[in-house]
Amino acid sequence: MLSVKEPKPRLYEITLSGVVDRADVETMKRHLAPALESGDPMAIVVRAEDWHDMTGDALIADARFEFGMLPQWSLVRRVAVVTDKQAFEALMRWIDPVLPMIELRTFAPADAQEAETWAAAFREKPAPDEPGVRVVEDGGDGLLIFEIDGRLSTEDADAVFAAFDHAVEAHGKVNLLVRVRDYEGFDLAMLGDRDLMMSKFGAIGKVGRYAIVGAPGWMRAVVEAATSFMPFDARAFDASEEEDARAWAAGG
Repeated sequence: MLSVKEPKPRLYEITLSGVVDRADVETMKRHLAPALESGDPMAIVVRAEDWHDMTGDALIADARFEFGMLPQWSLVRRVAVVTDKQAFEALMRWIDPVLPMIELRTFAPADAQEAETWAAAFREKPAPDEPGVRVVEDGGDGLLIFEIDGRLSTEDADAVFAAFDHAVEAHGKVNLLVRVRDYEGFDLAMLGDRDLMMSKFGAIGKVGRYAIVGAPGWMRAVVEAATSFMPFDARAFDASEEEDARAWAAGG
């Protein structure tokens, strides 16, 4: 079963119990879709103390709902999960560094009230003064260098792809070096931007070598795993190895 209530303005509490089925997901959708479409920031508390399982069709319906509203999920500022299940806690620890723009915490069942208080205390985040990613070198010599320092937006991605396309026109293929200063997440609307996603997939075949410098552990692991199926060479380097990274990337 699943129920949704709004104990405080813009705070939504989702309670899961027993086995969640497709009808339950429709209930969640009826409550959350208008809240997400309103354009106002919000927080969510998930009460999962008595949740046991989820049917296959419910899982599919939930995925369709969540992916269908990806741009709107950027409005969620905090998510608190009340659970005694270690799997939930492990999942949250894995997701947290990937999506730092959403504050995530788990709470024991005895601390359910604390979870609600914490989630309700979210604050609106001011718009960043600087872009989250900037082009450092425009690829005129075949090596395009950009730096991540903050939260990435669609506008930031457009600027990088413009520089990438210009370098491709000049060289056919481009080597990339990405310097990570401070990763603060990204605008989830980027995942719902069809043109942007098509540009990303189209760019894959035009990359010679890809070096990333100073990446956090999870990002480094993704890059290293990508070498097995991407059509370009990729390597991760420590922040102190930028000169080595540059030499390697330029040699592609």
